Amino acid sequence: MTDIRGDAAPVPIQAGSERNHPGSAGNQALARGLHILRMLVDEGEPMTATEIARRIGIHQSSASRILATLGEVGYVRKHQGRFVPDYGVLALGSATTRLPLIKRPRAAFEQLTAEHGDITMTMCMLWRDELLYLLRQTSGSEPLAFWSGAFPINVSAPGLRLLVDLPDEEALHILRVARQRNGWGGRPEFVPPTEEGLLAKARATVADDVLIMADWVVEGRTSGAIPLITPEPHPVALAIVDDAGTLGPDRLALLLHKARRLVEQSFLT
Repeated sequence: MTDIRGDAAPVPIQAGSERNHPGSAGNQALARGLHILRMLVDEGEPMTATEIARRIGIHQSSASRILATLGEVGYVRKHQGRFVPDYGVLALGSATTRLPLIKRPRAAFEQLTAEHGDITMTMCMLWRDELLYLLRQTSGSEPLAFWSGAFPINVSAPGLRLLVDLPDEEALHILRVARQRNGWGGRPEFVPPTEEGLLAKARATVADDVLIMADWVVEGRTSGAIPLITPEPHPVALAIVDDAGTLGPDRLALLLHKARRLVEQSFLT
């Protein structure tokens, strides 16, 4: 296993880097195709081949060839002269539920949410400059596996717990990109308005490896997060939200340490 609590930092993607073509010369077409597919998913609106070519910084004929290939394999389709993701992308997404990182901790999530009413448990991964939500379960509900949320990272307990371990430059870059992508959330009286102020306050809340956020989003609601050791190379954190406001910071911190032991043990079986 890789210990990612320390200095294993992600490589961020520079904002506005559409023209920085990913991939070497040998696999540039594949890399561009994946980049176009991700852009169409993120955009949420149909795009023309001309718009896509301009955003990526390639000739329209190259964009058209890539889009035609993506269409042949069922990941992109043309609708009224514009391109949108096709339902093949859902087949890719469904495969994520079988990944060990998502599958193995489910029993621990079910046990803890059954033992402690009115909590929500979440496991998140910091992938480049984006927070991926791998597993989420609320007391009395079925687990939700994998989604790339639009929740502002500046008020995400697992997101901030992962950022505080990064060098300033990387952490601040991710916060700036996240602000552009999902906005800046939280209650102004608790959440600093600048990336620098937020990072400093987040670091000040960490004690015994746990980051605690009290009243940041909703008055009376406390959330906390703790980093995990997993089999994967990307940083992962576990978070618990005290939905009823009955645990308090100290009991929440103890529960996070217990949850970490159970989840990390699940990767060893």
